[in-house]
Amino acid sequence: MSKTNPLKYAAVADLMEQHELMATAVEAHGVICGLVCGGVVLDDKSWLPPFNDLVNDGFGLPAPVRQVMTDLYHGVIESLMAQKGVELLLPSDEAPLDERIDSLVDWSQAFLAGFGVVQQELSKASEELQEMIQDIASITQVSAEFDQEDEENEASFLVLYEHVRLGVMMAFEEFGKRPDAPSTPPTLH
Repeated sequence: MSKTNPLKYAAVADLMEQHELMATAVEAHGVICGLVCGGVVLDDKSWLPPFNDLVNDGFGLPAPVRQVMTDLYHGVIESLMAQKGVELLLPSDEAPLDERIDSLVDWSQAFLAGFGVVQQELSKASEELQEMIQDIASITQVSAEFDQEDEENEASFLVLYEHVRLGVMMAFEEFGKRPDAPSTPPTLH
């Protein structure tokens, strides 16, 4: 299903725990995606203050964590600019389904937080994006209490996962900044 490198998730999760950060790897990635899709200026520094506020109570990150987060930030931008979509940083497909669903819920909440910090004019969004943001908000209410891990529940998880990925792309297309786009229109003489 997901193309996320399970070693990458584990390494980021371990690093976050090692440095005793308030947020998890899943939440950090969700915030990064939310900030980028909400329209934060893509200049390598504008994303850090709101990121630090949401992920580490406003404090700066230790250097090794900041480097990994910067790498994730660049990966998100690269994927979105190439219109490939972002693979969510979640536990591997081998993890229990309830753990993956909890992670998807946490990722979605973090995405909405990052998006909301930057994008405060959702009423200007297309009807489709407003609906998609509402869908992602609904996903944050999903319960991971499954009686069994079966193909049907696995398929439902995949549908939710892909729906969130689509929402991320839609949000970026409407509100995301492009690093090569001028922020003010050129002056005509």
